[in-house]
Amino acid sequence: MIVAANAVRYGCNKPIVKEDIMKLKWGIIIFVLIAVTSLYNEAFSETEDQKLNKAPSIKDILKEANQNFTYNGKTIHPGCVEEFMVNLADSGPPIVRAVDVESCILSNEFFMDYNVSEDGYIGYEYEKSGEKNYFGYKIIGKAKGGIHILDTRASGSGTMIAMTVFLTRFGIEKYRDFDEQEKLKIEKRLILKCIGQIERGDRDIGSIELINNNVVLGESQYRKKVEVISLD
Repeated sequence: MIVAANAVRYGCNKPIVKEDIMKLKWGIIIFVLIAVTSLYNEAFSETEDQKLNKAPSIKDILKEANQNFTYNGKTIHPGCVEEFMVNLADSGPPIVRAVDVESCILSNEFFMDYNVSEDGYIGYEYEKSGEKNYFGYKIIGKAKGGIHILDTRASGSGTMIAMTVFLTRFGIEKYRDFDEQEKLKIEKRLILKCIGQIERGDRDIGSIELINNNVVLGESQYRKKVEVISLD
């Protein structure tokens, strides 16, 4: 009892108590750091997921279309451009002058695969009335005012390959729809418009370029000299 009393009197047990307290403090600190780090990582992960899952704005969609002639990273199906074709028995302007890009790309009508030819035409083949058809377009360039120049080829059952240049432009238009509760819903949609066309003829062998906002058609079986068409 005397030894124990002296031990308490002279603080023999104090170092042990201090060590326990320090261990407890460090344990709490480590626990808090782990908890805070975990919460931060979880919040950061959710933020990144939200960014990845966030749908692009209509302005972003329009910007992409004007820069790359694509929609949501996808090539615009040649069938969408073919909507602007004029029947050989008719003359322009085309009956269809505007196409809803998303609706066209996602439609069952243009589910067929397309390919890119060696000379750069994005085209597809399909059957219509038992006959094999082809349509393809090639992006020549973009003129002032956001006018995309598309050179196109179209063929059917015969030997003719009709070549037409389409002047197209992207825009945004509002589409009004009603849900099941007859509540009005207004949605902004990306629209591709045909604002002009240049007939080149059957199997035109001449070149086509966009130079200083001019469509330049080279010499061919239809032109004895270079033709310059201003887009200003």
